Amino acid sequence: MQKQSVWVIWIGAVLAMLLATGLLATIGLWTFWLLVIAHFAEFVVKRDVFARAGGSMGHHFVQTMIYGLFHWRPIEEQLKDASGD
Repeated sequence: MQKQSVWVIWIGAVLAMLLATGLLATIGLWTFWLLVIAHFAEFVVKRDVFARAGGSMGHHFVQTMIYGLFHWRPIEEQLKDASGD
């Protein structure tokens, strides 16, 4: 359910930019770009987690850009559990 909530924010931001005017359109624009910047920063910071987890970095990038911490946090927890920390 948490991942779906991120889609609501992304879609809401895009719809506000495309369909609204004035303040609501501005809020949508700011929300969209803040999500892009925040999720890109998360990917950069958590690259080592993705490298340890294996798999495609492209996949991790796309998933992080969409879902943010809801993608990398479960991976990080699995790696901690596996290492016994």
